[in-house]
Amino acid sequence: MIAEIKDNNTIYVYDLTQFDPDAIMHSGQIFRYFECGQGAGRYSLISGSNYAEIIKNGGKIIINCNDARYFFNYFDLQTDYNKIKEELKEFKQLKGAIGQGGGIRILRADFYETVLSFIISANNNIKRFTKTLNLMSEKYGKKLKNGLFGFPAPAQLSGVSEGDYKNLGCGYRSAYLVKAVRQLKDLDFNKLNLLPDDLLLKELTKIMGVGKKVAACIMLFAFHRLDVAPVDTWIQKALDNLADNDKKLLLEHKYAGVIQQYIYYYLQYLHKEF
Repeated sequence: MIAEIKDNNTIYVYDLTQFDPDAIMHSGQIFRYFECGQGAGRYSLISGSNYAEIIKNGGKIIINCNDARYFFNYFDLQTDYNKIKEELKEFKQLKGAIGQGGGIRILRADFYETVLSFIISANNNIKRFTKTLNLMSEKYGKKLKNGLFGFPAPAQLSGVSEGDYKNLGCGYRSAYLVKAVRQLKDLDFNKLNLLPDDLLLKELTKIMGVGKKVAACIMLFAFHRLDVAPVDTWIQKALDNLADNDKKLLLEHKYAGVIQQYIYYYLQYLHKEF
């Protein structure tokens, strides 16, 4: 058993080879988290209007949250990632990345938050755009437990102007956000989720500020399309070291998105060589 819901507000995670809070938080999927400071593996995080606290307690992880079913799905705890890693053993060049990042899980993140977050993240540095996301939440989101704020839904952002976004540090993306928020109000996640990858990509790139790379991030982290691998500078750096055939195999694998996360964490956060 990987994990179980103990009650409405608590999840126990037992298999720590498949759940590493440090690796998950630093794998480029989630931006609104806070290290609690009481030791490695302890975090507070917000997803949409939901919040959780992750505590490493001996041989297990305890997730205290406002909605255990939401976070069981959010952390994809129904999926056995050891089976995925077993399938990826054929790629010897991934051995180091999987060995040190094997506790990463692909999150099932809030659709609206994912879209707006990755629009803001484009051509931006992590420290700056994370500050912007937190300021946006504090100004327009719902106040949650312990002084945390939920990420504002499109309805909460409907009256926000381009100038307001600029005051939050969104820069040239401010104009994109005004239009994107309007478009998101008319989009149905469940209907979009029925589309095959090619049509979903086409629909997502109609959103202002969403190019192919941002759309790929949305497809992987919100729609959980594990075969989709966003290619940023870190992933391109790894691909440049591979033969064309190996590159093609990795990018077209049914778990290409999982592969991408292992590589990203290995290069960007752990500063290893691929």
